[in-house]
Amino acid sequence: IDINLSVQHILNCGFGIAGSCHGGSHTGVYDFIKNHAKSVPFDTCQGYEACSRDSTDGFCTNRNWECSTANTCRTCSTFEASGGFCKGLDHYPNVTIAEY
Repeated sequence: IDINLSVQHILNCGFGIAGSCHGGSHTGVYDFIKNHAKSVPFDTCQGYEACSRDSTDGFCTNRNWECSTANTCRTCSTFEASGGFCKGLDHYPNVTIAEY
């Protein structure tokens, strides 16, 4: 079984530790997961959008990339144009690390 972690969550919540869209390090990601986030959701919780809070390209400037419940894991009822909404989840599938 392959488990894919949410890169977007790491960009949203690991800013300054793990990196940003402008670069980072694998040891920073491990440090963020173990010592700050405690867990990372699966990529189905928070899809990759290739933006972080320091992004200045394209649609990245029109969204909030701060670390929040909705920017960690969310579910949406349907498309916003059809009257749908998204809600952050408190409980979600995730992984942790014991050491690195």
